[in-house]
Amino acid sequence: MDNLLILLAILIFQILLPITVLLFLLSGFVSMISGAPYVPISKKSIKKVLSFGGLSSRDTLYDLGCGDGRILISGSLNFGVPKAVGYEIALWPYLKALLLIKYSKLFNIKVFRRNCFKADVSQATFIYLYLFPKLVDKIAYKIAGEGKPETKVLCVTFPIDTNRHVEFQLLKSVKLNNLTAYLYELKSLR
Repeated sequence: MDNLLILLAILIFQILLPITVLLFLLSGFVSMISGAPYVPISKKSIKKVLSFGGLSSRDTLYDLGCGDGRILISGSLNFGVPKAVGYEIALWPYLKALLLIKYSKLFNIKVFRRNCFKADVSQATFIYLYLFPKLVDKIAYKIAGEGKPETKVLCVTFPIDTNRHVEFQLLKSVKLNNLTAYLYELKSLR
């Protein structure tokens, strides 16, 4: 009986491991095609970056390209945001985010497996972006069109071109560890 259980466990492992690896690789491929590979910010940088951005318990936090949800989780646990919303297109980080959020018992966080261009950002007061330059540029148009004035946008590594996107005002920038963070505010031009 013990040998049968061991054999069954080995068989299950041999089936699940390739499926997991395939899922991970396909997820990475989808991320690469969409222009935003899953590259999580280091855990030691999260609190510093969000503090720099002035995230507070009055904010509604959106993370466009949320990966494994670590920004949303930190926003909820460390800054007391009442609502946090994330969008992630790749399956693997999305599933990881769901597990981490469930494990953390945070019911104020919602994560959607959708392209961030389908996000409704009209309720956001604080938007976090850690995306490649082309996506930052494209999403800036969306935020400018849907966002409310005074919405803060925190970009990590790649800034918004304020010459092209005059709706955004750079408030400040800082070098944190090996990252540069840029804080913008959506101006009222309408």
